[in-house]
Amino acid sequence: MPFLYRTFLFLGFFLISLSSFSQNRPLIGQVLDSLNRPIAYANVVAINQSTQTIGGFGITNEEGRFKITLAPGSSYLLRVSFVGFLPFEKLVTEWDSEVQMQIILQQSDTELGLVEVVSEMPVTMKGDTLTYKTDAFTTGTERKLGDVLEKLPGFEIDDNGDVKVQGKKVNKVLVDGKTFFDGDTKLATKNLPANAVDRVQVLKNFNEISPIRGLDNDETLALNIQLKDGKKNMVFGDLTAGGGLEERYLGHANVFYYAPKLNLNLIAGTNNVGEQTFTLQDYFRFSGGMAGLSSRAGSRVNLSSDDLGIPMASRDNAASLETHLGAINFNYNPSKKWRHSGFAIGSASDNKLGSSSYRTYLNSGENNEELLTTASQVENKSGLFKYAVNYTPKEETYVKYSFFGKVSDISNSNVQNSNFGEIEQNLATLQTRTPYSLQQKVEWYHAPSAKRVYSMEVNWEKKFQDPLYDLTINRQPFGDFLPVMEQETYRFLQNQEIHTQTLEGAFNYYHILNATNHLNWALGYQNISQSLVGSMGQEGAVADFAAFVNNNEFGMQDLYLGMTYKTKWKKIILSPSLYLHGYAWRDQQFADELSHDKLLLLPGMYAKWAIKSNRSLTYRFQTEANFMDIQKLAQGFVLQDYNAIFQGNRMLENGLYNSHSLNFNHFDMFSGFNLFGDLNWQRKRDEIITTTDFMGINRLLSQLNIEPTNETVNGSLRMDKRYNRFKFALGGRWNAFSTNLVLDENPSRNEQFSQTYDTKVTTTFFKILEVDLGYAFTGNNYTSGSIQNTFSTHSPKLEIDLDLFKGLKLNADYTYNSYLNRASGIRSDYEFLNAFLSYQGKSSPWELRLSVWNILDTRSIRRDSFSENLISTYAYLVQPRYGILTLKYDL
Repeated sequence: MPFLYRTFLFLGFFLISLSSFSQNRPLIGQVLDSLNRPIAYANVVAINQSTQTIGGFGITNEEGRFKITLAPGSSYLLRVSFVGFLPFEKLVTEWDSEVQMQIILQQSDTELGLVEVVSEMPVTMKGDTLTYKTDAFTTGTERKLGDVLEKLPGFEIDDNGDVKVQGKKVNKVLVDGKTFFDGDTKLATKNLPANAVDRVQVLKNFNEISPIRGLDNDETLALNIQLKDGKKNMVFGDLTAGGGLEERYLGHANVFYYAPKLNLNLIAGTNNVGEQTFTLQDYFRFSGGMAGLSSRAGSRVNLSSDDLGIPMASRDNAASLETHLGAINFNYNPSKKWRHSGFAIGSASDNKLGSSSYRTYLNSGENNEELLTTASQVENKSGLFKYAVNYTPKEETYVKYSFFGKVSDISNSNVQNSNFGEIEQNLATLQTRTPYSLQQKVEWYHAPSAKRVYSMEVNWEKKFQDPLYDLTINRQPFGDFLPVMEQETYRFLQNQEIHTQTLEGAFNYYHILNATNHLNWALGYQNISQSLVGSMGQEGAVADFAAFVNNNEFGMQDLYLGMTYKTKWKKIILSPSLYLHGYAWRDQQFADELSHDKLLLLPGMYAKWAIKSNRSLTYRFQTEANFMDIQKLAQGFVLQDYNAIFQGNRMLENGLYNSHSLNFNHFDMFSGFNLFGDLNWQRKRDEIITTTDFMGINRLLSQLNIEPTNETVNGSLRMDKRYNRFKFALGGRWNAFSTNLVLDENPSRNEQFSQTYDTKVTTTFFKILEVDLGYAFTGNNYTSGSIQNTFSTHSPKLEIDLDLFKGLKLNADYTYNSYLNRASGIRSDYEFLNAFLSYQGKSSPWELRLSVWNILDTRSIRRDSFSENLISTYAYLVQPRYGILTLKYDL
């Protein structure tokens, strides 16, 4: 079907959905005390007297006003309650949506019995804690926690499983107050059973360390998942097994046990249908909570990542995915003073990817366009483990020791064909690495009085990387630049070993002047030491290439003293900071040693305006010094790609970044309207950038500090409006950067502007069909000198959740994509249809499910990217149509 036809079809669904809620009418009112003063955050609930279910609910705003949407024709018991007041009840049969009902609450001498009324409320607010009663928002078709969270007002879940609440990313997930796999949101959203969740608590400004609560400016956001009473002191979870044609299989197990002193979580799974509970991306981002101390004070050393050159596979860009996972998490409290916790995660994957890319290199000469086809296989075996013990002898003292380790074995093999018109090359590459890291951390916090708080943190980390690059090519590479021995087929082997050790510590003293003012003095030290050994040789040659030999050592020390002042004046919080850093670094390459030292003063600012209790504006300013690591300094050549050689620069200095961020938050349960937005602007002075010298079809890359300022601006805005059976959401994201580069020794400027817009309408029909109608647009504009290109993708989407008959349910989703590369005229239209039919009898623990992915058998998708020296548009192979029949048992 043409694109416009599909768009009009989706628009028809939208118009139909409007009629599904237009018959409802709002009931408006105001809650006052006996002195006619408005009561904010009172709970208002309307109980349908025919069904004895909640027909509508709300929370009063700061003016005591509420609005709930009810279906006329029924009788409702209106209940209004607030702590310290007698509950109000009134039978409502008819009401005028234009006339405000006035409710007076009488003060109560006792609060006995209020808890029972409040517990019925779908949403309650108390201080910094917002609690959702999930049964009021779910339909019973939800399978995992992520399905539940998507139904809650103000929640958003992206494709990676990350959760946002009111526009802010969730940093930690707890289950019944205990950390779940170090607080990882993805493992929680994709594994916790939906039928076990009773309430979801949003904990703003979360800090488990009681001595410093309210003293920092982190604004950590956490979720606490409260389990149903029937899931406590017993084993619960689910077991799933299934198979399909073409040797498709899936097995998964979630087993949980929660008791007052001990809780255990076990996750295990294996499949080849693209279900990725834990991916290679997840392995690299897992930090174990061991955040660097110096980064808080404005220092950052950009250590090279383990994932460089490794393509990341997902369901929508891989031809084949096979994954395996085993994970266990525990929390044990033998007493109130001691808590032991930890986890172990083992994963393995074997993923195959296929792509063809049309690449435009940003050089002004000939041969700047390449067609590259690639077939890749990425195999990975990884393990993570952590143990932590907390000791809190009293509320004023907190001590914690943590140990965290990561180890992996990664292999990436590629068969490629490169076509530069008259020059064609056949390539085979193999990249392997077995990195590991070990970390230990000790924390101590103590508040000897109400005016003084002390803290001490010490981190130690040891990291090892051993990237191996194996290149086989049918033509002599790099021309005369590389003195190779002539052969029919050329093979090169490059080995590197990089050792990194970090020791850092920070001492903080907080002096509380009064209830609204305090000072924080910080003294810290960081020591980083690195060594690099590397070489490259040609198979059959007597000796390695001398220019590719590295034998280097690098060390950096950072001693800093900082002061932060925090004050609150009415609804405004101000917290300026100032850190004085003394840096010294040493670079030794063979027998030649260079040393440097520098003093830097790094200011910062945090400000927050609580416009109203449900509306706030937050501003942050941070000055950051970014330093190089040993790989950016090493002057021996390194083969990075079949047509790219890198050489470091010993003369590099640090870059200095000024970052400004603005965040706006408006969350209104009264009107059902929420608005969240953020804006970030970063100016980068003396930034370390990549320089490129083109040698025909080859590139020589290096690093350089540049004087012109690079800038990045990104922002997002999202709003949603909720009615009784209808939700509308609209959002946009923008990113623009301007980077000064050096191409062929000439100054150049790269500019990018990316924009994404999405909208979604959710409604229900006859209480058995839920429809999500969405549309997304992505546009990327890339400019480098005279070279310019624009890419765009239009993506309408339709999802349905249909209760067919007594436990028989159908879920389906359809997405149509229209992709355009304007410069080359490449256009690609592709679509995906997935369907899931399940049956589970009432009160039965068994579920039978038929899943069919990619019903239309789409074979490829389109993506694009922009780097320092080339623009690429990709066509990725995706998994063909396949189905699987699974049987699930709820424990």
